[in-house]
Formats: sequence, C-alpha cells, structure tokens
Amino acid sequence: MPFKIILRILLPALLLFVLCIQCIIIFLPAISKHIVQSALGPLPGGRPLDFKVSRLGVNDTQISDISFGEDLRLDTIEFTYHMDTKNIISVEKLVMSGLNVTLHLDEKKRIRVSGFSFPQAKNVDHPGPVFDPDINAFESYFAYLPAHIVLKNSTIFIETGKDRFYIPVQADVQLDRKTLLADMKLSIFPMNQKITVGATANLAQGSVQMKISADRLYPEMLPAMMPGESRALSKLCGPVNFSIETKDFSTFYFELNDLGLEPDPHLKIKFPKISGVLSSDKTAMTLKAGGPVQIKSPGVDLGLFKFEILSQIASGTVDQFALTLQNEITKTWNMTPERMALSLSPVDFCDQIQLVDPQFRLSVSGNLEHQTGKLAIAGTALKSFKNNQAEHTNVLDISGLQLTTQFDGNFRRPESLKHIKFNALIDKFAVQKHIKDKGIQAKGIYFELPVTYPFKDIKAFGRAGIKKVILHDKIMPAVSAKLVQTSDFGMDITGKVNHTGFPGLVVDFSARAGLDSNMNPFVKGQMTTDPFSITQNIMNPLVPGMSGVENFKFDISARADFSYTNQRINSSADIRVSNGTLNAAESGFSASGISADMHFNDLMVPESLPGQYINIDAFNAGRFNCSNAKIRFSLEDGKSINIENLKFNWCNGIVSTEAFRLPSDDNALDLTLYCDRLEMEDLFHQLGAFDAEGDGTLSGRIPVVVKKTEIAFDNGFLFSTPGEGGRIFIRDLDRMLAGVPKNTREFSQLDLAGEALKNFEYKWVTLKLNTHGDTLGINMQLDGKPVSALPFEYDQSLNSFVRIDAQSPGSNFQGIKLNVNLTLPFNQVIQFGNNLKRIMNP
Repeated sequence: MPFKIILRILLPALLLFVLCIQCIIIFLPAISKHIVQSALGPLPGGRPLDFKVSRLGVNDTQISDISFGEDLRLDTIEFTYHMDTKNIISVEKLVMSGLNVTLHLDEKKRIRVSGFSFPQAKNVDHPGPVFDPDINAFESYFAYLPAHIVLKNSTIFIETGKDRFYIPVQADVQLDRKTLLADMKLSIFPMNQKITVGATANLAQGSVQMKISADRLYPEMLPAMMPGESRALSKLCGPVNFSIETKDFSTFYFELNDLGLEPDPHLKIKFPKISGVLSSDKTAMTLKAGGPVQIKSPGVDLGLFKFEILSQIASGTVDQFALTLQNEITKTWNMTPERMALSLSPVDFCDQIQLVDPQFRLSVSGNLEHQTGKLAIAGTALKSFKNNQAEHTNVLDISGLQLTTQFDGNFRRPESLKHIKFNALIDKFAVQKHIKDKGIQAKGIYFELPVTYPFKDIKAFGRAGIKKVILHDKIMPAVSAKLVQTSDFGMDITGKVNHTGFPGLVVDFSARAGLDSNMNPFVKGQMTTDPFSITQNIMNPLVPGMSGVENFKFDISARADFSYTNQRINSSADIRVSNGTLNAAESGFSASGISADMHFNDLMVPESLPGQYINIDAFNAGRFNCSNAKIRFSLEDGKSINIENLKFNWCNGIVSTEAFRLPSDDNALDLTLYCDRLEMEDLFHQLGAFDAEGDGTLSGRIPVVVKKTEIAFDNGFLFSTPGEGGRIFIRDLDRMLAGVPKNTREFSQLDLAGEALKNFEYKWVTLKLNTHGDTLGINMQLDGKPVSALPFEYDQSLNSFVRIDAQSPGSNFQGIKLNVNLTLPFNQVIQFGNNLKRIMNP
C-alpha cells in the first residue's frame, strides 16, 4: 500500500522531470542565445549579432550561421570542453570554420568592415587617454581560454571599387594555460601563394616572437591585389623567398632572396639576397638594408653590384634616406654591341667594348620632396676591338676615364630639379687602325656642364676641352670650349682650337647639341679660321721628308659646317689657299703662286664636288719650266683623287692631259701629255739634247709612264705645224760622231747632217722620244735645205758626201731629208725627270 502511494507520486514527478528536460533541450539554445545577446548588449556600429546554437552538449557545443552585419560571417564554431576538479569549465578546443570577412578599401586607403573604419583620424584637440592595459589584470581569465584554436576554410575578401578578390586563410593556435605560452601559426594564400606567420607569445609577460615567411612567392602576381601600385609591382618578378622576424615588435630582421626587377624587356635586375633591419621607437622607424645586385642584358656583362639603403620613417612618410649602389671589384666590364638588344646607332660599332678596372658608385640622399646625389664611373682604360682582341684592328683606347654626375631636386617632380652637373675627365684617348699603327691620341680630356630640368636660364657655364692631341707621334691642336644649357635637353658650345706649333692658327667653332622632341641626339655647328700661314719651320716637325725644302709658305683660311640629325652625319668645308711658294734648292725644284679654292661636301669620307681647282703660277724643276698650271680635280672617297684635267704652259705652248686617277689600281700612272705649239728652241734646251736656236713650233703627244718611281717615255711623237716651215740652228752635234770610224759612209752622213743643221731651213720636223732603261732615244726627222753651201763633195768610192777643205766651194743642196738618231744618258732628261719623281714620290 505505501509503495503504491509512493509510485503514484514518483511517476508524475518523473514525467514532469522528463518534460522539463525536454523543454530545456528544446528551448535552451534559444534561451542561451537570448542570454548571450542580453549580456553583450548593443554592439558598436549598431550592427546586430545573429547566430544559431546548433548543438548544446555536455562536452561540446556548436554554434552556426554567425553574422555581424554583411561583412563578417562565420559558418560554425565548435567548442570542446569539460569540467575540471574545481568545477570550472575548461575549453579544450575551439574550431572556427567558414569565416568570411569583407574589407572595403576606399580612396583614402582606409579599411571599412561592418560599419567600422580604420585607421581612425586622431583627435588632436581632445586626445583621449592612451590605452596601455595591464596584462596582469587579465591573468585570472587565462584559465578560460581554449587550449587549442583552429581556423579553417576561411576567406578574407577585399573590395577596391569595382575589383573584388579573395585571400584564403587558415590558422592554428596552441595555448599552455599553465605556462601561459601561446604558439600561433597563420597561413594566408594570396593569389594561390602561401605566406606563413608564426608567433610565440608569453601571455603573462606580454612578450611576443614572430616570424613571417614565404617560399616561391611570385611578386608579379600581386598587382591584382593592389591596383594603385600595379605599375610599380608589375616590374617585379620571382619566385622569391622571404622572412621577417622580431622578438619585441620594435626591431624587425628581414631577408629577401632572388627578387627580380624588369624595367625593360631587355634589362633584368636581380637581387640574390637582401637583408636588413627595421627598428622603431616612439617617434620614428629606421630601415637599414643591403645586398648584392646583378644586372643582365644581352651583350652586356657588368659583374656584380651591391647596394645599401638607410631610411628614417616618421608619421608614415620617409623623413630621410640614403642610398648607395656600387660595383664589386672585378677585372673588366664587357659589352658586345652586335648582341645588345638596345639600339645604339646605325653607325658600324666595334665588335667588343671593354672597361678595365671599372669603378661605379651611385649615392642618393634626401627625402620624398628633395634629393641630392652623385654618380661616378671610372676605369683605368676603355677599349674597343674590331673582329677580336687578338687582331686589335680599329682599336679605341681611353685611359684614366672618370665620369661624375651631380643632381639636386625632386625626380618625382622634374620641374623642381634645381641643378644637375656632369663632369668627365680622360687622361688619354687613342684611336688605332692596326696594332702597329700609332694612330691618334688625345690627352687631358675634360667635360663639365651644369644642367637644370626643366630648363631654367640660370646662365651657368660649363667647360670642355682636350689639352693635347697627338697624331702619329706628332702633337696636334688642343681644344677648349665653353658650354651653356639652352633647353631641357640642349646646349650651346663655343670654343677654340689652338696649336703651339702653328702660331697664328686659331680655329673658332660653335655648335648646338642635345636631344630633339623625339629624344634623338642632334648636333649642328660650324668651324672657321682666320687666314694663317704655314711655313717650313712649322711643317718640318710634322713631315720629316720636308727637311730638304728651304722655302715653304702657304696662306690658308677655312670654314666647315657639320651636323648630326636623324642618325645621319652631314659635313662640308671650304678651304682657300693663297700665296703658296715651295722651293727645294737641293733638288732644283720650285713652285710659286700656288692658290686654290676647294669645296668638300663630305668630310667623313672625305669627298668633294667635281671641278675643284689648284693654280700654280710657275713651276721649275731643273731645266723643266712651266707656268700657269691649272689642276682640275675631285676627291672621290678619301682614298683616291680624280684628276679631271691638268693644263700648263710649257715652252711657250700649252700642255694638257686627259683624266686620270691617283693612285691607280696597279699603282702605275699612265699619263699622256698633249702638246700644242711648243717652241722647238725652248724644247730642245729643256730636253738637254741640243744647243739650238731658231723658230717654229711642235705639237703632238708624249705618253709618260710612272711606275715605282721610274719615269719612261713611250713612243712620244711631236711634229711641226703643217704648212709652216722655219729655220733652225743646232750646235754641239759633234757627239753624234763619237765612236764612229772615220772614212766610213756612216761617219760622212752624220757629219753632213750636223753641218746642215747649223743653219737649216725646214719644211716640216718630227721628233720621237723613247726611253730604254737608263737611256733616252731621240729620233728627229727634217725635210728642207741648208741655207748656205756645205763644205761637202760627193765621193764615188764611199757613195756618200765627204767633208772637203775650206778652198773648195762645197755643194748647194736644194732639198734634203735628215733622219737623226741620238742616244743620250737619261741624266740629261733627268733635269725634269728626277724632279718629277720627287714630286710624285716625296
């Protein structure tokens, strides 16, 4: 009976308990949600916190569909916990999955998320208290922190205007509640690349050690995440490895490996290892970094460089920085123009350029508003080689090269640039065609130019010059000039060329040079000289072969124009020569009244227009005398001269030539002298063959062959003017009889001819000239009659006329043809022949 009573009471109670438990299970999540929302109260920004308790268990709880506005959502949070011995709930593991955070980046580079905006502007007028919490005040709450926190399947979305991209994120945090040490590992995956953030913290002391690292990161993929910096970041390339470490958040040590930079498709810059430190205090941050640099371009081998940078950053901006870039010690820099991708010029460059013992240093300091810097390049020698280094053809050799550039202003705003200054010093500049050729050398080259950009007319003059020029071991003029900037990329040059060995020679030159609107180089200028004299005292040191010239003088003036535009060189010159005299008494050679007006239309070849003239009033070489010589010529390609016509007065007649070229292909000169009305008396005298007087002229041609300093006559033929006779008186023909036996027919005929020519009236005369080795053969034929009776009678035994004594009346010849052959030593013609050799081969 009592049991039934107890059962009636117990069963309804148990039923009620079960119903209560069911109600608690059903309504507890909603009740828990209400309790949590009531405890949190209104959240900042007025955004509602919404969530759903999916599972509420004894040892685990799951909350899902958590949202805080539109920008912060979380799929699930799972808690794993238990009751410890002190009946305190101890959370073992907290797993967050599906966290989606949307960050809005505005034009002011501020981030907005769920109504919050940071960084927030500081209130300068009413600064609030500095938040500096005492971490010990939270020590009693550390026991409630989860021992293990996991974040997975999470994404951070970033919106910049119309662009939206995402970064997957995952994290793992381990917490030791006894030692209060926390170990965190955060991984983010921008553009499918992994960056790891690892941190170890002491929650009691507040100290944190952090390391950020990445392997095989491609920086060229980052512009999609930073549209405003896409232009600069797009030049970077990878893959790179980097790490950043800190122990106190005041000093950061970082290292970046294999960073590439491609400012141009044909130029690659690589930083194998950049290491440095970033330290900060309450007022500013200091950055110090450095490392090696490799510069690569087709056809360019510059070796290794290194850089260092020191920067101070305050209030988020660069307050001060200093950057240096210099090359490591190397033996040479090498460039191969043919392989270089950068187009230098259409000019045929050498095959290789080499800078020996290069020294490069660039230093820049200042801030973002103002920078000053200096660039210095130096080397013991700058050389160029044509074909290869072994042959050394077309060699350019610059010794003691020093180039420096100084600038002052803001390169981000070119209009603020105040001063740029270029300096160049060269000890010696030499050009050689062959290794044995001494070529041309220039010593003491200097260049200095102040520049502003954009151009400001500050009237700051620079200077340039060459202290000494040497050509084939002979000292040539020195150059000095004054420079002034006239535009952004242009300058005017005025200067003089002086030579201590040429007193009175001053070459004035002026030019404008720079870059045109298409950034192509140009030069336009001119050179002029006042009349100056050249004498043997000036020329003897330069031309040793002129030491035998006793009197040498020329008055010369010149003007030249030159330009380099559109990658073409144009040049021209006008040279005037007057009052020229040349006298070499030793060789019996002289010339006077030499004058010329010559125009050259291309000095680079060099080349002249046809029809240039050289005039010579008088020309003498022993017995050979001529006057009024005119040489019409043109300089063709710098290697040959085309003599269009040579004309001069000789023996009171005119001699001219057809066109010929010097030098000829076979180095032999075939020249034909066309003679018109040469006076016989003067001709015989200059030939040195006869001692003659008389009237009459000869015309015809004399082929002359000059080869290897030897002069020969090849069947020269002169004849008297048809229909015009004359009288001739020739003496000193006794040498025709030398070696001929007397009482012979040959002796009698030669004796008769010699006597007849002493006073002979001719109808026509012909003269043939030929050389045979060292002898000159002269054949003279005459048709006429002796003026008076000759002391000769016919001898039947000899079948020839023979000389008789003075008592006999002799014989009167009414007509006679004479054929006289003379063989003379060539030294009788050498009176003009050898001197001609000296002219042709000085």
